Amino acid sequence: MKATIVFSKNWNAINERNEDGSNKYRYIINKGSSRSSKTISLTQLYDLYARNNNGKRCTVWRDTKTDCKKTVLNDFLKMLKRENLYRVNQDFNKTESIFLYSTDSTVEIHGTDDEETVHGLTQDMAWLNEPYKISKETFNQIDQRTSDFIFIDYNPKKGHWIEDLIKDPRSIVIQSTFRDNPFCPIEQKTKILSYQPISYSDVVLSGLISAEEAKTYDLLINRLSFTTKQLKELLRCRENHDKNSASNFNWQVYGLGVKSERPNRILHFKEISLENYLKLDYDIIVGVDWGAVDPFGIVEAKYNDGNLYLRELNYHSENKIREKISATERIQINADSSDEVAIEGGIVTWLFKKLGISKKVPIICDTNRPLKIASLRRAGYNALQANKPKDSIVDGIDLLSNLNVYYTSDSENLKIEQENYSRKVDRYGIIMEEPEDNNNHLIDPTRYIALYLKIIGKIKIV
Repeated sequence: MKATIVFSKNWNAINERNEDGSNKYRYIINKGSSRSSKTISLTQLYDLYARNNNGKRCTVWRDTKTDCKKTVLNDFLKMLKRENLYRVNQDFNKTESIFLYSTDSTVEIHGTDDEETVHGLTQDMAWLNEPYKISKETFNQIDQRTSDFIFIDYNPKKGHWIEDLIKDPRSIVIQSTFRDNPFCPIEQKTKILSYQPISYSDVVLSGLISAEEAKTYDLLINRLSFTTKQLKELLRCRENHDKNSASNFNWQVYGLGVKSERPNRILHFKEISLENYLKLDYDIIVGVDWGAVDPFGIVEAKYNDGNLYLRELNYHSENKIREKISATERIQINADSSDEVAIEGGIVTWLFKKLGISKKVPIICDTNRPLKIASLRRAGYNALQANKPKDSIVDGIDLLSNLNVYYTSDSENLKIEQENYSRKVDRYGIIMEEPEDNNNHLIDPTRYIALYLKIIGKIKIV
């Protein structure tokens, strides 16, 4: 079997043991660049593991089963056929996308869009392939139903809950780049190398010359006696700049496989402990962004003298909340269905009561669900419509950028959103003023709060 060092590291990880004989690692996280062989190495591992172990259930997950079939399943089939292993002591159920081995082990393709499968299926090994759209809650459901190992492979192109999982003492991070893959196609390797800036060339990183000097360094005279390899790399990096393909972000993420701040990132909030937040004796304001299918974002805030403190109260969608509530709670929610306002707002008023939100505090709500606002008012809450005139999004962003904004340590989704909330980029790569309509289910209600505070005169920034 043609395998890379990435396969070896993963195979070694599942075979390492503690002194008591238990598995040393539970979470095996493959973090790296494009074409570093992360995915193909895990398909090889899954196949070899299923062939050599009896009765093991090995699952693969992406956000949808369709996507998982187009990517991982396709790579799995290519690997098996290339290694002449397809259907050798193995059957493939094409309809269900399940490989059944003579050992009675299986490799199964799944999608987290099938919630019944997520909540009902148990497995010995689970692999989350590029889980950018898979929530922490969904991961937890899979995690608690997996007996042995969890594999994750991803490019660190955005903030994600994986960063917290890495801190678990049972985690191992296997870092890799395209250079670890001797089978990387030359055209794909060339594309990745086209991202490398001059500042990341060896002669600059080694401190032999500054990035500015490297731009005009005479490669023929070569007064500093750089090696042929160094000269070739510097020449390529200079050509990358000339054709505008050089990119710090793309090189760090897709070339080096490390996390990089997006060049169009907007916000830079800071973290504080929940304990310190609760000690702040300032007035509370709540912001709301409605969401039946998308996250139903609720943020609590405190403000004082240029400092805005935030705590995430809810990120579950209404549909997700309904799935979790008991039959008794469902009856309570549906008790008053006498008119349209009550029907529309039942889950909302129930949730606000459950979260302990005071009826005295201002609740600044997105204007797109007037019946929900009406239901909160009927229930006695001080629900107000957000101020959303033309250009309010850009104005709100500018306002937040001029404040010291903090989020509590338990605000997991707020942390991720503020890292990933970015401005649009046009087809020429020019960063625009308007933000992307993404990563904003908690950022939007935060904007509503800031604009409200400015309107009532608490925030005096011009």
